[in-house]
Amino acid sequence: MSGPIGGSLWVTGRPPVEELLASTTQRARKVLLSDAIPKEVRAGFEKRARELALPCLTCPRQEWERRTREREGGGIAAEIAEYAYAGMEAWVSSLPETARVFLLDGITDPGNLGAIVRSARAFAFDGVILPADRSCPVTGAVFRASAGAAAHVPVVQVTNLVRAIERLQEAGFWLYAAEGAEGADLSAFAPAKRTAIVLGSEEKGIRRLARERCDGVVRIAMAPGAESLNVSVAAGIIAYSIRKTLTSPAG
Repeated sequence: MSGPIGGSLWVTGRPPVEELLASTTQRARKVLLSDAIPKEVRAGFEKRARELALPCLTCPRQEWERRTREREGGGIAAEIAEYAYAGMEAWVSSLPETARVFLLDGITDPGNLGAIVRSARAFAFDGVILPADRSCPVTGAVFRASAGAAAHVPVVQVTNLVRAIERLQEAGFWLYAAEGAEGADLSAFAPAKRTAIVLGSEEKGIRRLARERCDGVVRIAMAPGAESLNVSVAAGIIAYSIRKTLTSPAG
């Protein structure tokens, strides 16, 4: 998997690299292309790299795989020094009057984290907060799973998730835990102008202290016999539902 290697992180795949090069917050250091990719694709990346004053190197596929330690990605990669997380205070201060946020507790799979970030972008969420412990950081694999959305959605990494919940409440957010069979049915859920949803891992759920700080619980009604959803699928359903409610004429 792509990740921090020697003080850097490789983002691979055409859409993720294109999104990275269009980002205003994540800065690439160079572009690395395999000589096996089509000439017209290579020319497009070379042009974009020139516009950004970035080195754009081409090498044999075997060398590309050796440098990136990646076999997927279609021979297209960009290197960043490290992922630039958003700062909590500056991010909170920049939020609009109507805002929606995900807080993640115990999401350790990069595919799930990437898919959640992708849904956050698709449904206009304003950010994703994750703790430094019991959580997957943003890696190259997360970038790829997010289809490049990690280049645009603010991701805030905090040392204390409970304190982050309290800080959002101070900023006017209502916090809701998304948990199994408990809570208000999502189909009848009326989100506040500033709403944050806390998601936990499928195995362990949301930690008790974080759950106790929430203002309420929301659930996705499912067919009899269905016990749970993958956390990233649940995030997508919740994000769509809240977006729909807040943008409807009656909302």
